[in-house]
Amino acid sequence: MNRKETEFSQIIYALIFVLVFTLMGRAYYLQVVKGDYYNELSQYRSVRIIETQPMRGRILDKNGIVLAEDIPSYSVAVIMEDVKNPKHEFSILSSIIGMRISDIEDKIKKANLPAYEYVILKKDISIKERIQIEESQDKLPGINVITSYKRYYPFKEVGAAFIGYVGPVTLDDIKTDSYYDINDVIGKQGLELQYEKYLRGIKGKKEVLVDAFGRVKSILYEEKPVPGNDIYLNIDINVQKDLENLVGDRNGVAIAMDPRTGGIIAMVSHPTFDPNLFVNGIGEKDYNLLLEKNAFINRAIQSRFPPGSTFKSLTLISALEKGVITKGTIIDCGPYVTIGGRNFKDWIYPSAFGRQTPSVALANSSDVFFYKLGLMTGVDTIKYYSDLLKVGDLTGIDVPFEISGIIPSPQWKKETVGEQWYLGDTANMSIGQGFVSLTPIEVASLYQIIANNGIGLTPHFLNKIVSSKGEVILEYKPQVRVNYKFKDDTLTVIKDGLEGLSNKPDMRIMRVNGVTVCSKTGTAEVGDKEGSVHHWLVSFAPKDNSSVLGLLFFEYSKFPSSHALAPLMRDLLKNFF
Repeated sequence: MNRKETEFSQIIYALIFVLVFTLMGRAYYLQVVKGDYYNELSQYRSVRIIETQPMRGRILDKNGIVLAEDIPSYSVAVIMEDVKNPKHEFSILSSIIGMRISDIEDKIKKANLPAYEYVILKKDISIKERIQIEESQDKLPGINVITSYKRYYPFKEVGAAFIGYVGPVTLDDIKTDSYYDINDVIGKQGLELQYEKYLRGIKGKKEVLVDAFGRVKSILYEEKPVPGNDIYLNIDINVQKDLENLVGDRNGVAIAMDPRTGGIIAMVSHPTFDPNLFVNGIGEKDYNLLLEKNAFINRAIQSRFPPGSTFKSLTLISALEKGVITKGTIIDCGPYVTIGGRNFKDWIYPSAFGRQTPSVALANSSDVFFYKLGLMTGVDTIKYYSDLLKVGDLTGIDVPFEISGIIPSPQWKKETVGEQWYLGDTANMSIGQGFVSLTPIEVASLYQIIANNGIGLTPHFLNKIVSSKGEVILEYKPQVRVNYKFKDDTLTVIKDGLEGLSNKPDMRIMRVNGVTVCSKTGTAEVGDKEGSVHHWLVSFAPKDNSSVLGLLFFEYSKFPSSHALAPLMRDLLKNFF
């Protein structure tokens, strides 16, 4: 072997020695120096991405008092990929949380999620249940207690009609919006539904390292969730509570509105419900009880009723604007008027009001005056001004499922009832009976136009929307839905008549601290129950530059008359004067 070959062999041997030494050193480092670390790491199963839920935004009244918020809660969830023995583990879990094994399996099946994703089995578990699950963790691989949130309504039934509630998402929700998965909740009714996309926030995500039991050992990467926005309302919860007490356990509606902006200060619909019942899914028994009482219907916007004498203001507006009468016109009114061979009686029959001007007739709510006036004016003119002032239209209030009223016409009757229009229909329409049917919010909106001198504003709950950082991202600006210039005398006649009613001996109680009040009562006969009536009272004050409008409505009323609502209206107005 020559010298060059010897040198080459030495180099090869040296390289082999270095390589062997390096490998032995690396093996020593991995097995001895980092042995514990890699032994622990060998127990890890995978890197997993977990979505993290944001806190839902709050709903607050005008003074910042919380009406709905998220509070911390614990839920038990399962990741099927990590479950070793489903039957055994579900049996242990069932004994802890009181959920049948078949229900656990059914919930997992219905979730239809990949095996590596969480399926929430039970929300809002107790502290005792949480401790038992955590103590049994070695026997329950794949089953975890997770921190989440639940919706909480501190005032329970108060304001539930417009606040609404949240509940578990449906498959349709998931198909419609990719934001949601089976573990989410969503606004189902009221403002919770109306402003869902503002309230729900933005989900976060975490990249975590988990062990063979599915337990999180470390967080590798995290994008924190963004809390939902806060919704500030025009509602004053103190006024709301007062109106809830005024309505009591009767079936009815109470509304307080700022006629200058359309802002809803309070709205009551009774019967109602406790939205806390829906947060984790309401039981069948509780749901059926509420269903029997029609508690889920917001009567202020979702139920139509004959408006009775509250409609007389519109009949008078139609006649004055059309020029059928003037403010000085006198109509002689006996105890009844005969129309089509039928006697239409006044409400004071067998007495009579005699000769009346329009303002006096409105204050007296004389049926005979308005029967005659309606025939003089005609159905087409009344319908025309109803449409012009959008009396039977959707008001556009910012809660879902509002329905529109019915202002009939000969064509409507032909298409709906299949009969021709008679003069008696016009007479009934003139006093808010017959086929006329309005929601309480529509009646309030008509009088808001009167109080606001021809400017009708969309009724609304929203004041502003504020981000989790405190930034105002949306501030509500009043929306004009009607802008009508009345003749000079029309509103004077109407307001004088409404003030005249408020000044009657049994109604004067409404004049809080001497403030001038304009009011209209209404007693609507209801054909579906013999001898039954609905009672209305709508008021605004002061007479000029009105700052508050109140409406009271009682379904199948037990009050002796609509005038008997005056003390309740006084109590409503006392919140403002």
